[in-house]
Amino acid sequence: MKRLFLFLMLFFAGFSGHSQFFMEVVNMGKSFIDTPENIDTNYVYQLPARFCFALTGVTQMTGFFAYADFKILNTIEAQSLSYLGERLCKKVGFEAGYGSVSFGYDFELGQRSAQYKRSLSLGMSNLKWGVRFSYSGLQNNIISSLTIGKPDEVIYTDTIETSEGLGKLRSFAVDGYYVFNNKRFGYTATNTINVVQKHTSGSFLLAGRFLWSDLDTKEDMNGLFESYATTQLALGGGYSANIVLWNRDIVNNDDRTIRNLTFNITATPLLSFVNYMQTRSYYVELFENDDMRETLQKSDVWCYPSLNFIGSLALSMTWGRFYFTGQFQYSIFHFSSSGAVNDGKFQAPNMAIEGYDGDILNDVNLHGFLYNWSLSAKLFYRF
Repeated sequence: MKRLFLFLMLFFAGFSGHSQFFMEVVNMGKSFIDTPENIDTNYVYQLPARFCFALTGVTQMTGFFAYADFKILNTIEAQSLSYLGERLCKKVGFEAGYGSVSFGYDFELGQRSAQYKRSLSLGMSNLKWGVRFSYSGLQNNIISSLTIGKPDEVIYTDTIETSEGLGKLRSFAVDGYYVFNNKRFGYTATNTINVVQKHTSGSFLLAGRFLWSDLDTKEDMNGLFESYATTQLALGGGYSANIVLWNRDIVNNDDRTIRNLTFNITATPLLSFVNYMQTRSYYVELFENDDMRETLQKSDVWCYPSLNFIGSLALSMTWGRFYFTGQFQYSIFHFSSSGAVNDGKFQAPNMAIEGYDGDILNDVNLHGFLYNWSLSAKLFYRF
């Protein structure tokens, strides 16, 4: 009995100690969220942190293009294209948060945009900096085409094929930004309820993205390659401006009139100074007895830097405790084998025919890009 009593005393003492530590962590986090940032209140107003709830709607599309041009027997021009994407994706959901911390969930409406799709994201941001982690997985039928020759030539063929199996597109990205004029410019004013831009202002931005993307066709199609992958680290900068169309100084949080109407435009070109590409393809050998042997070969090359782009347009309106924001976002990232630093290591697919010494396919160049765009709307209520 004494042992049991001693055990219970130690348990509750330890629990009390951990509870106290947990509450200290909670209070530190709450203090970090509640403490106003060092801003020029003549240009930016930061509302005290409170709970808010939002209904959200999103339409978006993402896709991966891979294009190859080559010659057959050094004379006949040919092109192949592989594309995996989705139909227009329409989602609705909700978002709840306190201060600048929020959590959201949405689900797709109507016809599915792809056979399989998953997306996850996690972000942190304030008036100075922000970082966002995102993952997207997409499985759908692949569309490929093969064009040999030209319409006015003797040898000409043009075919389009849709895969029976599902190709897989996976992408992981880490985005970050830093705002230089963070005292007079509220970068988050058009996507959060807690910041109000009172007068028109802008700022230069430092931006960056780490991107890994992989397209696996899963089956042999008209396209020359079975898989495409790109890993990029891009840095750059741009400019963002909040154009205040209407602003009325806040009297209290129960003000029932339109308090603010702000338009934002942001453009950030990025240079991928780390640009790595990998392809997989089959080397085909044909013999006189009609036998065929395929060997999977892999190519890894470092490409020259490529210019990419991330941009957005947004409009926000504050009306009493309600807040509405609509935003359009677009990004595109490129890769190309013609810009490979080590061209000699690019293993383009080819054919070998017994008794013929030369390459059947020549001057193979590969180009590709990953794009993503979305149009979103959120309606917040601030408690």
